[in-house]
Amino acid sequence: MDYSDEILEAVRQNIGLKADDESKDDEIAEMSKEEVLDRVFNWNGLIGYGSAIKQWIEDIYGVNLEDE
Repeated sequence: MDYSDEILEAVRQNIGLKADDESKDDEIAEMSKEEVLDRVFNWNGLIGYGSAIKQWIEDIYGVNLEDE
């Protein structure tokens, strides 16, 4: 999966890397979208809200956000 630099930087930092450390990008690419979303939320202070926010988006926008 190709993620934006902003998403990659947040996930890298969430797993203990520096924002520009690309050493684990292959592992990040293998993460489920839900895990990436949770890590971005957690890094940005929305700890434990990944599932709730995802459900709100689905409910409000009618968009199915299930992993492929």
